[in-house]
Amino acid sequence: MSNHHIANLILATTNTKQLEDVSAQLKQNNYTVIECSGDVVDTIAQKNHPDLILIDVSCDDFDGFEVIKALKNIADIAHIPIVAISREKSNELYTKSLEHHVDDMFIYPFDVQEFLLHIQSLLRLSTMYMERDNRFKLARQHGINAQAETDFDVSAPHQILLIGPIDGDRAAIETILDGNCNVDICSNVFEAEEQLANGFYDACICHLDATNTETVLSLSTRIRNNPRLFNLPVLVLSNGEIEDRIDAYRRGITRIVKRPLNLSSLKAKLVMLVRRQRLRWNLRNAIETTRDPSNTDAITNAYTKDFFNENLLLQVKNAQLWKKHHTVIFFSIVNLPSVEEQFGETASQELLQQIHQWITNLSRVEDMVSRYGPHDFCISLPDTPLEEAQLVMHRIAGILSYTDFALGDVFQPISVWVETGIATLEKSDDMNSLLNRAHHRIQ
Repeated sequence: MSNHHIANLILATTNTKQLEDVSAQLKQNNYTVIECSGDVVDTIAQKNHPDLILIDVSCDDFDGFEVIKALKNIADIAHIPIVAISREKSNELYTKSLEHHVDDMFIYPFDVQEFLLHIQSLLRLSTMYMERDNRFKLARQHGINAQAETDFDVSAPHQILLIGPIDGDRAAIETILDGNCNVDICSNVFEAEEQLANGFYDACICHLDATNTETVLSLSTRIRNNPRLFNLPVLVLSNGEIEDRIDAYRRGITRIVKRPLNLSSLKAKLVMLVRRQRLRWNLRNAIETTRDPSNTDAITNAYTKDFFNENLLLQVKNAQLWKKHHTVIFFSIVNLPSVEEQFGETASQELLQQIHQWITNLSRVEDMVSRYGPHDFCISLPDTPLEEAQLVMHRIAGILSYTDFALGDVFQPISVWVETGIATLEKSDDMNSLLNRAHHRIQ
């Protein structure tokens, strides 16, 4: 078993027998689980800084929602995502979960594999918070006026795209959102991707039945492969036509809501997802404020090698402390010197700009991209196992290799030769050994 953990969780419950199997399966899947009662979860959270907190709101021994309220009022840990779990579903559960700004909710017993797929986006929020804090502190040390603020206007109208709805769907959405929404309708699933790409939506909701199941699943996959849309929540309203829920979630569906619709449940799920989506955008914007001419490359606007290394030093320290995964990837554009020799310095610089733009667009905002050498880029991927990082590496390298780049005064398409190197953090590593191993593997 790996020495690294995917994430560190706290499970606050006194219903230990009912959740014994859940806890065991989480640990088998390489998650650290600290079990405790509700009266000490605040102390344990402040000491261990988990990535996610699970609060059992159906315990007789403590009021789970009062515990959640207390956690949300402790500044140092208020950002940690909280999932409410309960033995029974009820309208009161949905209402209280929204009132207490719970990030998600589950009824147990539940399928642990499905649960793990659901919480991935919450775990990435924890990573984004950590990365924002690292870059913000470094930027301020360099005299950069970075902004850490991530609050958003909760009263802003919800922007929803409703795809292929049946009678009553639009009215249901407008009712649960108290009319505080703009609901656009797209009757054709095939046109939906273009409409999503050209608009700005908090979520899309698709009607799914036996006639369009594969089409809707294909759309969700395409959304996940779109650099601008890949975090967009995709809810499907279904009569139960999805036989393999795990496959549907892996293909990009965010939530499956069964008909007939429970409006309290639908409201809770939709509002939670919209809050999460808006928080992601604000975290992205906060991270972007750490860019400055003093810490970015003048040609590409990628982070400089020096600033990248300072940040990586913090990332490695955190990863070693909490036994988390961390991976770095090098992309070497080996024919860049020949492009400059044949077409000039301006052309080679424009090519570098476009390459950086592609790499950035195909990476997550928490994955720092640096121009590490004259024709090398390096990406640092926090909380990312080697297997996942390899998928990122091959995807970016493949797209770069098969793209015909158009440069201003060059009247022919330019192709690039990309070589890659990758390494993941090992127990004995420091920053330099991690980077050296990745760089030496460039091929």
